[in-house]
Amino acid sequence: MTGARINDSVLGALERPALAWMSKRFPAWVTPNQLTALGFFGALISAAGYVASRWSIQFLWLACLGLVLNWIGDSLDGTLARLRRIERPRFGFFVDQTSDVFAQTIIFLSVGCSACARFEVACLALVVFLMAFLYTMIYAMVHQTVRITYFGFGNTEIRVLLLLGNLITLSLGVVDLGTWFPALAPFSPITIFDLVMSALAIAGVVMLLVLAVKEGRALSAEDSPMVARSTDPISKLGGRKELP
Repeated sequence: MTGARINDSVLGALERPALAWMSKRFPAWVTPNQLTALGFFGALISAAGYVASRWSIQFLWLACLGLVLNWIGDSLDGTLARLRRIERPRFGFFVDQTSDVFAQTIIFLSVGCSACARFEVACLALVVFLMAFLYTMIYAMVHQTVRITYFGFGNTEIRVLLLLGNLITLSLGVVDLGTWFPALAPFSPITIFDLVMSALAIAGVVMLLVLAVKEGRALSAEDSPMVARSTDPISKLGGRKELP
């Protein structure tokens, strides 16, 4: 998709130089499509690790490997295409967004099937992720601008939090935080994954609501209901029309 991108990732200062360094060192036979496939394969590897952690938490190392592969593939496919000047804007946008939503869905559901988190908590986090994804698509249609992050938080930050959760669990085991903090006892058993995903899900819903209200007010002030815009992409999709 052509147009601007909003990427204010808190890890961007570290990630962007790393991606540029890596993309310049890939052999010529490596293509962006192969990297996209690698990212999706990484999601499957990560999912296998999370599910297998029900039998041994040592499988979380496999989940960590999958998350790293998912980051490499998902983050480098577009970087490599731009470096080689072989962008295919519509195809690239379609493939990247489609593979991303499937990959993240698989990862979230597998976390819910792991020894680390409750399934219902993982599903709650997934619902909020999909809400953010849908809002991104709506925003892109209205503004021709794709939001990669929200308030500095995006897919890279999600992967980093999952990696940190994996490493903490590998070090301490699956700990019920309710036994450590009395305030959390009514929610026991509750793991670090449950706590962080619940907090982020609640914050995400509030954030999306605030952004939606703010954007709605801005668009209401900008759009005149008396003017028909034949070139408006929303109108072509059957968007709401105001009557005189």
